[in-house]
Amino acid sequence: MDWKPKHERRDEALLPSHEYSSDDSDHEEQADEDVEGRNSFKGTLFVILCTTATLTARRMLRDSFPRCLIDERQRSFFVLLLQVTASCSVAVVVLFVKLKNFRKPRLINEGIEERKYTVLQKLVIGIRLFVSASISAIAVLCGAGALMLFENLGVFAMLPILTYVSDSLILRFLHIIRVSRHEKSDIVWASFWKVILVSFCIAVAVREDYRLDDTALLLALTSLGLTSIARSMSKIGPRYEKGQATWDTPLHVVLLTGIPALAITGYATVQFEDMVAASHITQSWSFWRRLMNIGPGVLLHVVFSGTMNSAYPFLSQDLAGGALEDPSIQGKEAVRNTLHTGFWITLLGVYGKEHNLINWYQAIAFAILYVVSVGPRHIGYYPPRFLNLILRILRRKPQPIHSEPWQFAVILPITTIVFAILISTNSMYWIDTAAYNRNLRTWLDPAKLSVDTVYRPPQMRSLDIIIAHSPGDPIESITELIAAYTSVRALSSFGPRIIVYTKDADLSNTTPDSIRGSFAGDLSIQSLHNSGGVSATFMHHILYAWEFISQQTLFLSTSSEYPLLHTTKRLNAYFQPAGFPLPDAQPKTGFLHLGEQEACWCGACSDSTGWDDTFHLVPSMWAAARPGASTCESVLVTRGNEFVASAARVRGVKRDVWQMLYDALTNEDMGNAWSHASDKLPRMLEGEGRMGRWVADSVEEPVLGLTVERLWAILLQCSGPEIAWRCPSLGRGLRRGGGRDDCACID
Repeated sequence: MDWKPKHERRDEALLPSHEYSSDDSDHEEQADEDVEGRNSFKGTLFVILCTTATLTARRMLRDSFPRCLIDERQRSFFVLLLQVTASCSVAVVVLFVKLKNFRKPRLINEGIEERKYTVLQKLVIGIRLFVSASISAIAVLCGAGALMLFENLGVFAMLPILTYVSDSLILRFLHIIRVSRHEKSDIVWASFWKVILVSFCIAVAVREDYRLDDTALLLALTSLGLTSIARSMSKIGPRYEKGQATWDTPLHVVLLTGIPALAITGYATVQFEDMVAASHITQSWSFWRRLMNIGPGVLLHVVFSGTMNSAYPFLSQDLAGGALEDPSIQGKEAVRNTLHTGFWITLLGVYGKEHNLINWYQAIAFAILYVVSVGPRHIGYYPPRFLNLILRILRRKPQPIHSEPWQFAVILPITTIVFAILISTNSMYWIDTAAYNRNLRTWLDPAKLSVDTVYRPPQMRSLDIIIAHSPGDPIESITELIAAYTSVRALSSFGPRIIVYTKDADLSNTTPDSIRGSFAGDLSIQSLHNSGGVSATFMHHILYAWEFISQQTLFLSTSSEYPLLHTTKRLNAYFQPAGFPLPDAQPKTGFLHLGEQEACWCGACSDSTGWDDTFHLVPSMWAAARPGASTCESVLVTRGNEFVASAARVRGVKRDVWQMLYDALTNEDMGNAWSHASDKLPRMLEGEGRMGRWVADSVEEPVLGLTVERLWAILLQCSGPEIAWRCPSLGRGLRRGGGRDDCACID
């Protein structure tokens, strides 16, 4: 079937806003527009909507709809709500268009045009739309999960450009195996180097991400790949022409693209989300808050069929490749809009709850990525455009832009190099200096620590390993902990003493030899009453060994939520043992947490797992550990009961504070104790028994224990901005240019 002119082209692709390249004459007519380098209104609208929708979605996914305390696989209600609202908006638009033409008499030519499709053709088009919409819905879910789990927003915002890399690979593959249409669609290899170089730059940026989450990266790449597959569906099989493209979209097309999305997102919501809590949260929103939270995403979905942190919708009709290789103005604009969206997401994202740094490798990779994708020719017009911007601000008439001298062979390389230097240095300054210093003002820790410098342990260079064994945990878990941690090089030189506290009555007759494995050192087992949880076990040891506590103590639990390989890797990378022969005179680890940590505001502290400081212990414990200090603002909370602490920091907190927390944890008066007060416990909503932030309170595992395990860094005075910004994710090891004080406080 021959191709029709541009104004007659129409395709049944998932994205109705595809733009097509014109012939050579059209390209020449638009040369002046390209010289000026002005972005179209549609492109500017995409940048604004996608930036706003992404930042709003990230705030909602990480704050408004926190993950469950028990099951962190749950996703937020935002995705389904966005899909429902967007699809309803599309249906309303189509309905109004239909009503407008309802009384208009049907023309004979229109009737002939509508009868152009055969039954078989309609079936093929319907299958294409249905499959494409289904794949796109899965891509949206994966993208939402990646947006929630990805820690470094700046790196995440660079990933959508990979959509065009995926387009290039998939469309080339379909063309080679002769599945896609071959009518005038050629493979051009001359510009394929852009695809390779862009992929390399992204790989460098991701490789240097010190907080990279493997699951988040996998979800992001899956989302981008599925998006390309969904869009490439329109290239498979024969093309069916149907006149000029209009807004007069048939209702069955809306249903074919909307129903699969609603069905898939609805199924995911029912299976993985606490719908009761999510509905309760959304019902508390005011009208304007709903408009701000949902509006940008809905408009983005309706106008561009796109979602948060997506690439500009473009699919070349003349080339078997992506926008990176397409020489048309539309292809170049698609690349620019995608990169500009990522730039603005990074620029504005630092004003949210982002505590992430970038290094020079990532900044240079982004600069090279931009230059390669946009091209030096377009960058060459940035200086006159900047001058015209200044003239507009000063209310002066802007000057016309010509190719001379900006496109001269001497000027163009200089302009490109200067631009690359400016964009990389300014990115580093904005994130690593300006944003960091702005956030630094909210951390009010006193300059002088409140530590016990008088105490001397019985053995000057000593380390104890305290293991809390919970009821129901297998005895083999104790042996695994002993074997894993005693093999760490920094600990093996101590000859550590191991004390196992068990609250399992079945282990009362267990002998040390049955759990020591290959460890030949001092090991003892002590039984405790089953109350208070793991935190109470550690409080018991601190109070019991107050007068003879070792110089450094490693606290471990058999019920840890973290992989053993990750915690030992952090210990090996960041633990600094006491020196020899004068340990007090040399730097050593004062506190090191072997789990994830998050920053929060002291007055209303919460984290991404759904925990809230309902007991209001964060401000009171912060003040108790820092007598005479001013009111706290930003603090660092820990997740998990695995950490190293020095005797100086443990004894720097008054013994009465440890005793108060221990008494509260082990108090068995469920009716009168403040630690079990109903107004302090999470309230289970009606119908929320299956999942949610609600957890049962008991003497054996009090809800207060969830709060105490988040207080270790606050109590031991290691809750500073350096760790909040510099400490890598668990299992990542040392970051480039970092040191042991990135995750630990050094005495």
